[in-house]
Amino acid sequence: MNKLPSGTVTFLFTDIEGSTKLALGYPDKWESLRTRHHAILQSAMDAHNGYVFQIIGDAFCVAFHTAGDALRAAVKSQTDLHNEDWDDTPIKVRMGINTGTAQISEDTDHSGGYKGYTSMARVQRLMSAAHGGQTLISLATEELVRDELPENISLRDMGERRLKDLIRPEHIYQLVIPNLPFDFPPIKTLDAYHHNLPVQMTSFIGREKEMSEIKESILTHRLITLTGSGGTGKTRLSLQVAADLLDQFPEGVWFVELAALSDPNLIPKMILSAFGIPEQSGMTILQLLMDYLREKKILLALDNCEHLIEACAKLVDALLNSAHVLKIMATGREALGVKGEVVWQVPSLSLPDVKHLPALEQLSQYEAVQLFIERATLVQPHFIVTKDNAPAIAQICFRLDGIPLALELAAARVKMLSADQISSHLDDRFRLLTGGARTALPRQQTLRAMIDWSYDLLSENECLLLRRLAVFAGGWTLELAEQVCSDEKIDQYEILEMPGKLVDKSLVIMIEGSAGTRYRILETVRQYAREKLFESGEGERIRDGHLKAFIDLAEQAEPEIRGHNQLIWLDQLDVEIENLRSALEWAQAQDAESCLRLASLLWRFWDIRDYGSEGLDWFTKAFAMTEGLHTVMRARALARASIVANNLNDYKLRKKWAEEAHKLCKELDDKPGLVLALTSLDLSEEALYLSREIGDHGLAGVNLRFLGWKAAIRGKETLNGLKT
Repeated sequence: MNKLPSGTVTFLFTDIEGSTKLALGYPDKWESLRTRHHAILQSAMDAHNGYVFQIIGDAFCVAFHTAGDALRAAVKSQTDLHNEDWDDTPIKVRMGINTGTAQISEDTDHSGGYKGYTSMARVQRLMSAAHGGQTLISLATEELVRDELPENISLRDMGERRLKDLIRPEHIYQLVIPNLPFDFPPIKTLDAYHHNLPVQMTSFIGREKEMSEIKESILTHRLITLTGSGGTGKTRLSLQVAADLLDQFPEGVWFVELAALSDPNLIPKMILSAFGIPEQSGMTILQLLMDYLREKKILLALDNCEHLIEACAKLVDALLNSAHVLKIMATGREALGVKGEVVWQVPSLSLPDVKHLPALEQLSQYEAVQLFIERATLVQPHFIVTKDNAPAIAQICFRLDGIPLALELAAARVKMLSADQISSHLDDRFRLLTGGARTALPRQQTLRAMIDWSYDLLSENECLLLRRLAVFAGGWTLELAEQVCSDEKIDQYEILEMPGKLVDKSLVIMIEGSAGTRYRILETVRQYAREKLFESGEGERIRDGHLKAFIDLAEQAEPEIRGHNQLIWLDQLDVEIENLRSALEWAQAQDAESCLRLASLLWRFWDIRDYGSEGLDWFTKAFAMTEGLHTVMRARALARASIVANNLNDYKLRKKWAEEAHKLCKELDDKPGLVLALTSLDLSEEALYLSREIGDHGLAGVNLRFLGWKAAIRGKETLNGLKT
């Protein structure tokens, strides 16, 4: 029995009822009380072969090989806790027992050492539904212990109940122990509360931190709005939070879906219908609604407010002012803008670093990966993560920005495509990611429809700017947006104001960093906006403007990299690396000389920041496209490229390009380029003389260093010869 339980495991979870209140009410006694509680539980678990794999505060998580051992441990624990002399501070512990599949995890920080989300989620929910002193047992455990119950121990059938976050109802039993309390208030399942929350057909993944923060905000404030881009899971998160807060609202938690509504005047009627209240003659619906809510402690969840935002804002303001204990949780692409509103931005799911993938067994700790795997197994029950498909799964999650809806649509494709095939088709993601549930809203059935919904709510100029901003890869600064996107249709002042509006509408992300404020668009939204940009006929002109902006930036940076601001400018170019690559790709396709010019201007950056191989690739392409071009720009580019090649130990390319540069610079009488060529050809004396003539002190120093190094080598060789 020393081996840790694995495979089919019975879990027993415990928690002290009202522990926070006890700790605050009895600060001098609390640690002593908790120590005695821990000793009683640990003794009972040890006596019945229980493995305590995690203790969180006062909550025990215990695994057993057999359901009988778990049940006997619960009996022993509850009996000893009840018989303990707690004075005036009785400790009452709620418990839950469930049997299911679970495996030992090599990652001891993940679920305390176990993998088995469904089994542990069920026992957690069972325990949470119990009252202090009460032990609840699942049907799976009851079936295993019904024929071997200890003497005088019985199980009370509590019927089928809906537990928070579980797809199907659970048949629950209560453990009845002689001489211990057995009559408790109704167990805290969804059935015990007033609500209209819909049954969820899939499990909820992750978001523990977000849920905790949102629940705290709701209990502290009266209006909280969850905002975020389409598909980030605002609705599902709000439903989960609402379910967790059922016991905080005696008059109920009520959910009102507004997505299908087009007439703003019908919003009050939709809310009234959720409460099941009929209309009355002589009173407007709004009056009736305000009168009904006036003294009730209710949580009202309004979902998808963005297309009716003005009407929603006015109604919410009116209701909050007339009903002083009412709480409202709204969701939408942007905030309502009501006084006292707390805005909570819903992030994408957590993602692995595709450049530094974690070990296989740790990959599922990331929420995006968990969601993809869980949804994939719904359509392909035998789907598993292996060392072969793990990189592709990580790529899928990363390229889809951790957006839950996009991941669910991608996971649905595993019934016909491998993870590698799905990943490779994401360049055409709007054709690939279709086929959501037929019962879902139309905008939730395809990735394109999801973004169409947000795009169609924008003003004409907001659409125009979003399309143009899609030209940036990896983000942009306000100054770059003004340079690339402004014209007679959108002036610079509008661009100063409008990114903030797109941030508010959850289409653009603002990033504060040490280098200042940057903006970016999630890649999925960017691909959509790029399509719209080229459909508009502006694509080539905007990309030309983008190319010019980054040539200008490179021209500013090139001399600065040689001075005392070197690190600042290298860092700035590093931040813009994706934009620089995009500009080079466009130049390669449209303007060979611009491609040559930009690659040449970046030569020191390529060399210093370890992009040398990439730089050589761009030089090679640019030289091939400008073969026969007899210009100073090509001559200098050849000389610069030869130095980059030399530092990568590619002496063949160095010699080829340096000799061509030397010849071309002499023909064009380009002394600055000639100094570089001479330096690369190791003709340091001639290069030193010429660099001094043109006043290039940097290259003069480089060649002096080379000459000194050569002299030292010669001196050492001479000395060795004399010794010989």
